[in-house]
Amino acid sequence: MSDREGVLARVVDEVTDYVGAGLSVHLVGPRGSGRSELCALVADRLEDEGLSVFQLSGHRAWQNEPFAALLAAGIGGAAPPGPRRTIGEMTDALSKQLGSGTVLVIDDADALDTYSVGALRNIHRQRRLLAVTSSRHQHPVAEDTLMLGIAPSVQVRSPALEVDQVHEVCRAILGGPVEAGSLARIAMATGGLLGLVRAIATVGPRAGVLEQLDGLWRLPRRTGWAPELASAVEPLVAGLDQDAWDGATALAVTGPVPLDEAEKLLERRVLDALFAHGLARHSEDGPGSGVVGLYPPLIGDYLITEGSAFGLVIARNHLAADQRLIDQRTHRPRGADAALLHQRSLRQMADEVARARRSWTEMPSPETALPLLIALRNTAAPRDQIEEVERRTPLTDTQESAWMLAWFATWKAVELGDLDAAKAVLDDGLTRLPTFAATLEASRAHLQFQTEYVPELPDVQPDPRDTVGPEMLAVVAAERLLSAGMVEQARNLLESQHPQNPHPAGLHAFLVGLADVLGGDLDRGIDFAREQLEEANQSSSAMLIQAHAYLCVLGLSIAGRLTEASQAAFQSLSSSSVAAYRDVAHTGILTLGAEIAMAQGRPEYARSLASQIGGAKVAFGPWPGMVASIMAPASGRMPSLKELCELVGQRLDAGYVTGGIFLAVEAIERGANENKHITRAASLAAGTESPLLQGMGAYAAATAAGDIDALREAIVILADAGALVFVTRAAISLAILQREAGDLTEAAETLDLAWERSEISGSRSGLFRRAAVHIGLSARESEVLRLLPDGPTTASLAADLEMSTRTVETHLHNISRKTGVSGREDLARVASTWLRPVPNGDYSAGVRHFTNGS
Repeated sequence: MSDREGVLARVVDEVTDYVGAGLSVHLVGPRGSGRSELCALVADRLEDEGLSVFQLSGHRAWQNEPFAALLAAGIGGAAPPGPRRTIGEMTDALSKQLGSGTVLVIDDADALDTYSVGALRNIHRQRRLLAVTSSRHQHPVAEDTLMLGIAPSVQVRSPALEVDQVHEVCRAILGGPVEAGSLARIAMATGGLLGLVRAIATVGPRAGVLEQLDGLWRLPRRTGWAPELASAVEPLVAGLDQDAWDGATALAVTGPVPLDEAEKLLERRVLDALFAHGLARHSEDGPGSGVVGLYPPLIGDYLITEGSAFGLVIARNHLAADQRLIDQRTHRPRGADAALLHQRSLRQMADEVARARRSWTEMPSPETALPLLIALRNTAAPRDQIEEVERRTPLTDTQESAWMLAWFATWKAVELGDLDAAKAVLDDGLTRLPTFAATLEASRAHLQFQTEYVPELPDVQPDPRDTVGPEMLAVVAAERLLSAGMVEQARNLLESQHPQNPHPAGLHAFLVGLADVLGGDLDRGIDFAREQLEEANQSSSAMLIQAHAYLCVLGLSIAGRLTEASQAAFQSLSSSSVAAYRDVAHTGILTLGAEIAMAQGRPEYARSLASQIGGAKVAFGPWPGMVASIMAPASGRMPSLKELCELVGQRLDAGYVTGGIFLAVEAIERGANENKHITRAASLAAGTESPLLQGMGAYAAATAAGDIDALREAIVILADAGALVFVTRAAISLAILQREAGDLTEAAETLDLAWERSEISGSRSGLFRRAAVHIGLSARESEVLRLLPDGPTTASLAADLEMSTRTVETHLHNISRKTGVSGREDLARVASTWLRPVPNGDYSAGVRHFTNGS
C-alpha cells in the first residue's frame, strides 16, 4: 500500500484482489465519492504488481462523437481525410493495443460513446477482457452500457468515509485535530463523500466555515455551508432538468420527509429522476415507510440559496398546510441514512425553538420557559439568550419554578463550569420557594454527586405539594449506593420507586441500566439503555440522550463488543440533539470512544477524541471514564504512574468507589505494583455487591502481587460477569506474568486463547499491543514478521527486504525465541492475530489501554 492511497487503501485492496482472481470490477458511486481517484490508484497498484494496464475515460461532451474515448487514448491514430474509421478497423487497432493479460481501467464508463463501447464488447466476445470500470449509479441500467457486456464481474461501491477516515482527511489538510461534534457534522453534511470532505477542509478556514480554537478545528455554524463551496457541489446537480431542479429545491427547503409526504410534495416522475440521478435517498430508519431526502445534505444548503424560485413555492405551500414531520426512532442508522436523519433532526430542532419561543414570548412563565431553555441548549444557542430567559421569567410558588431553578443551576455548573453560581441559584431558591425545599436540596445533592463528591442524603421532609422532591431524593440515594458498588441494595430501592416526573424518571432509568451493567447482567443493561435512548431521542432531552448513550457505550465496551461500542459513541457525538451539550456523560463518551479507538488500532482518531476532553468544564464525573485529566490533562502531559495512583486515592476519598476500581485496573496495567491506593481499591471491590467490580478488584490485586493462580481465578470471575474486555485484558496481563516467569510457550498459548475468545470485539490489534511491547521485537524483526502471513519463501523474504537469506533466518530464529512460538506456520498465524502490526501513531501512556475509569 502506498501512502498516496490513504483512506481509499481498503477499496484498492479489494479491487486488486478481485482482479487477481480473474474477475472484472465495476466501481459505482456518486460524483465526489473518489471514483476517479480510485481508478488511478488501482491502475498504479496493478502496474506496481507487474501487470500491463490500459486506461480509458468517458466524457459526456464526447458521447455523440464516434470512437471519441479510443481516439483520445491514442487508439487508431489520427484519422485521415475522408470517411471515418469503421468499427472493424478500430476493433483491430484496439486489439493490437491490448496485449495478453492487459487490464483495462475505464473511468466514467457510463459516459463512453457507443462506438467505443461496441469495439470493447466486440473484443470481449473474441477474448475475455479483464476490466475495472467506474460509473454513477444507473436506475434503470442502460441496455447498451459497457458494464453489462463484460463478465464475469463484481460490483464494488465507492464507500462513504467513516468518521475516523473523515478525520484522517481533514487532519492531513488542516494540520490539526477536529472537534468531535464538528467532525461528525462534516461527516453528516458531506455524506462521507471524499471530494466534499476535502472541499470543506480546504475552503473552510478561508470561508469562515472552520475556525481553530484551543488547538481544535470547529464548525462555528449549524451547517458546514458557505457560498465558496458551490463549485464543489455543482457537479453533483449538473444535468438535472428543470422539473428535477424544482423538486430538489423543494426537498432542500422541507428537509427529509416521510415517503408518502414526498409523493404528495413532488410528482412521481420527479422523485424517480432524483433517485436515478443519485440525489435522493430513501432511509427505512424513519417512520412507517421511511423518509426521503437529498443526499448528501450539503446539496440542500446549496439549493436553499441557489435553487429555483418555483421549488421554494412548492415547499412553502407544503409547509403552509402544516404537514409537520413526525418523530421517529433511530435504529443506529449509518452512512446516507444517518446523514438524512441528521438533516431532518436539525430542521425539527429549529422548529421546536421557534414554537417554544412563541409560547414563552406570549406568556413568560416557568411552564413556558423550561421547553424553550431545553430547545435553546439543544441548538447551541448563545449564553445571552438563555440568560435573557432567566431574567425575564417571573418566579411563582410552583413546582415548575423550583425545577426551572434546578435547570439553571445545572447549566451554570456543567456548561459554564461555575459551581459557586450554581449553588447561589439553589440558595436563592430555598429562600424564595421553601415549599419546594426537597426538590432544591435533592438537586443540590445530585449536582454535587455529578461534579464534586458523594454527598450525604439531604435530611428534608418533602411538602405534599412537592412531587418532584421525593423522586429526586430517591435518585440521590440510588446514586450513593451504586457509587459504592452496592448493586443489590440499589436495585431494591429502584424497584420500589416509580417516578412520574420526566427528569427524575430519566435518571431513575439510567440507574436501573447501570445497576444491570455493574451487576453482571450486561446484555439486559445494554438492551435497556438502547430502549431508553430511543425514548430520550423522541423527547429531545439532550441530558438523557447523553446519559443513556454513555451507558450504551460503557456496557458494550465492557462486553467486548468494540465495533458496536464505537458506532454508539459516534452516533451520540454526531447527534443533532446533543451537539451543544457538554456534561460529564459527554466526557465519558469521549474517553471511552478514544479508548475503543486505541483498542481497534486507530491511534490518530483516538488522539482526536482525547484532545477534546480537556475542554470539559467539570474535570471529574462519578462513573467510569468521566475523568478529563487522564486523557487530556491541562498540564499538557499525561499523568505519571504515581499521579495516577494518587488519583485512585482521590476518587476513593470522594466516595466514588466504582470509578476508583476502574482506575486501579488502569494503574495496574501501566505498571503499578504494591500501592496503598491500589490495595484499598481491591479491598473495597471485594466488599461490593457487584460481580464485575469484585472481578476487577481481584484482577488488580493478583497482577500487583504477580500471583498467576489468583489472576486465573480473577479471569473466571470476570468471565462469569460477562466482562469480555476485562477477561481479555487480564489474559494479556497473565501472559506477561508467564513471560516474566520464563514460560514463553505457555504465554503464547494464553494469547492465542485470548485472541480466539475475543473474536466478538472485531478489530482489536491495539488491545494486544501491550503484549507486543513486552515481547520487544526489533524494527527489522517486525518487518519480517509482517510479511509472513503472505506465505513467502525465505529467498523471497530476503529479496523483498533487501537482506541475505541468512539474515532472514537469524531474524526468524530471534522472533521464535522472543515469542515462544516456533515454526513458520505458527509464526504466520500470530503475525495475523495477537502480534499483528498496529498502525503507526502515538500509543503513549494515558491512551494506551482500553477503559480509563474514573
